[in-house]
Amino acid sequence: MDILNKEDLANYLKVDIKTINYLLYYKYLPKIKIGRGYRFIKHDIDAWIQTRKEAPKWPSYRKS
Repeated sequence: MDILNKEDLANYLKVDIKTINYLLYYKYLPKIKIGRGYRFIKHDIDAWIQTRKEAPKWPSYRKS
């Protein structure tokens, strides 16, 4: 079981640390709070990514 901190997670997802903070603020990421910081289990993050990939697309209301 791999446990990541915010910086490790940002590197793993190839996003900026501000994006991780945004996702934490809006409670999108699966996390564990330890003291004042958060930790992320890599398996849970991978499962979260899969649910995001399989989310249905919203219909487009643009006229063709």
